[in-house]
Amino acid sequence: MGVSWLRREVIGSCTLYLGDMRDVLPALDEKADLVVTDAPYKLTSGGNAGASMSGKFDAEAYDNSGVLMASIAWQDMGGPIYRACKPNADVYVMCNDKHVGAAQVAFLGVGFKFHNLLTWDKGAPTRNKYYMKNQEYTLYFWRGHARTINFPGSKQEFSFPRPSGLGWHRTPKPVPLMAHYILNSSCPDDLVLDPFFGTGSTLLAAMAHGRRAVGIECNELFFEQTCNRLRAAMVDGFDGIRAECAAAEAAQKRRAA
Repeated sequence: MGVSWLRREVIGSCTLYLGDMRDVLPALDEKADLVVTDAPYKLTSGGNAGASMSGKFDAEAYDNSGVLMASIAWQDMGGPIYRACKPNADVYVMCNDKHVGAAQVAFLGVGFKFHNLLTWDKGAPTRNKYYMKNQEYTLYFWRGHARTINFPGSKQEFSFPRPSGLGWHRTPKPVPLMAHYILNSSCPDDLVLDPFFGTGSTLLAAMAHGRRAVGIECNELFFEQTCNRLRAAMVDGFDGIRAECAAAEAAQKRRAA
């Protein structure tokens, strides 16, 4: 039996695989303590947005087909992720408002249990004719025995602006957001898995906070750029990332006060 991936890179405490998560996950040697991922999904297609859409949805950048990047169906990802987790594990899966129901059904159907629906307030909204979209959603599941989060005072909403300087990816997520989930649902040296790592925000957050990480990505450009991003962050020992995450957490506490 041949290898299940096209390329494998080890950078510090992180192992990255170029390939399809459905092929790679069954071949991993160790199960994950935690999964944090921004899964790729097909957007609603059709209609005529006219001048109401901008940025990544501008008519010159997006053909309104519903496809921003390669994706797989929710029902095809739940099972492989479930089997890649340890008997007791937490799972955070991001999606937009239109996919909350389908994602929840798919993950509940393979054995996960549902904790909570979390939100990310990204600040500058995406223009839309039917209310401006300033939030995305995170479904928080668990497998096995439910564990109290490390910081029970955390609220459902996390506010942090969309990251900049990552023009090679259309939907980057902020490292402090992923760090928030990782710090709440894991311990140092735990294994954090992201089966769709994109820009590597989950991997960076895990490495910066003493966790081990495994990431999978099928897009060769994203894979290469993320490898470069991880290597660059290692140069200063992740000090910049930890400082950014700490500032974000402090801002959350001030808003909650």
